[in-house]
Amino acid sequence: MNLAVVADELTAVGWRLAGARVLLADARNAADAFRTARHGADLVLITAELAASVPAPQLQDALHACPPLVLVIADLRRAREPADIEEQTRRALGVAV
Repeated sequence: MNLAVVADELTAVGWRLAGARVLLADARNAADAFRTARHGADLVLITAELAASVPAPQLQDALHACPPLVLVIADLRRAREPADIEEQTRRALGVAV
C-alpha cells in the first residue's frame, strides 16, 4: 500500500518511521501538498489543521472520490480535531441520539 501523509514536521516524524511518504506542509502550501499527495497514493492522510487550509471544494471532492481513500486525522499536538466520523455516520443513517 502506498501511504502519503500531509502533516507538520512534528507529526510527520512518526509517519516517516512507519514508512509513509510524508509531505511537510503549512497553511500556505497545504493545498499544493495535498494535491501532490493524492497522485500515486492508495491512502492519503492529512492533519485536520492543514485540511482547514485546503479549499473546501477540493477537500470535499477528495473525501468523496476514490481512489485514493482520503482521511483527515489529528496532528500530534491535537491543535484541531477531525470531524467525528462515527457521529456523522449515525446522523446520516438516522440513528443519532
